[in-house]
Amino acid sequence: MSPLKVLVTGAQGFVGRYLVQALVEHGHVVVTAGHRCAYDIDLTDGLAVHRCMEDVRPDAVVHLAAVSNVPYAWEHPAQTVDVNVRASIYTLEAFAKVRPLGTFLFVGSSDAYGLAAKAERPLVETDACQPQNPYAISKLCAEQMMLQLGRRLGVRVLATRSFNHFGPGQAKGFVVSDFASQIAAIERGEQSPVLRVGDLSAARDFTYVTDVVAAYVALLETPEAAPGIYNVCSGETHDIYEVLDGLLQFSLAKITVEKDPERFRPSEVPRFVGSAKKLQEATGWRPRVPFLEGLGRVLEDWRQRVE
Repeated sequence: MSPLKVLVTGAQGFVGRYLVQALVEHGHVVVTAGHRCAYDIDLTDGLAVHRCMEDVRPDAVVHLAAVSNVPYAWEHPAQTVDVNVRASIYTLEAFAKVRPLGTFLFVGSSDAYGLAAKAERPLVETDACQPQNPYAISKLCAEQMMLQLGRRLGVRVLATRSFNHFGPGQAKGFVVSDFASQIAAIERGEQSPVLRVGDLSAARDFTYVTDVVAAYVALLETPEAAPGIYNVCSGETHDIYEVLDGLLQFSLAKITVEKDPERFRPSEVPRFVGSAKKLQEATGWRPRVPFLEGLGRVLEDWRQRVE
């Protein structure tokens, strides 16, 4: 297909950096908007967003910018709604004015499913959502606003529900990165060789970050992909014990794992997994990086970051 000019919001985030690289490698022209981007603007400022969009006039938009930290969202629910919903509306409305038949990719979250995952089967896009925290609620609200406004404004809106993803460069606060950072610190003698853990039985659907952004690029490059919701996931689960055990296989130090009763917080949803069948049928996308290989890359990244 012909190269696209793509505006990416939230490009300085963990996934955004990988997405920009993937788009450039596919021959597309990328312009970034948001904090510390080429267009350093506040996306909750509607006038600034409109001016940016008039200047760039992109063929497509990938809207990644969001408050994504769940504890932060609990503490700041109003700001979370402001950033996750209002900024999304401004971005889509501004895009529709300059490119009414363009493609708008809204990156949402599998957290929107919430307690629906208690069914313990692969979730599909038609499952009823039961979000359980301000972040998840705001992402579901924004997703539905994007889809409805897209129909009204004539924009092709593709909304992803992206499941757990991981990779080098991810901050602490996510299970793979948390374990890997501690193992790297232990290897350097900066932490005692003991990992204290809580409940390791919860199982989650993990996808390596380059596979996630490959899904986003595939959607953008597939004109036949119908507007609507697409799960981005591996379709497989790995419990937290597997995450830890996999990382320990690569460890250069002897590490003891101890269960800490104070860290035990039983999960309301023991198994959270999705089906990517709709995405696969629309684009031919498949995850390529094996889970264990991905874990090894994350640990090596943390070794370099510790140094």
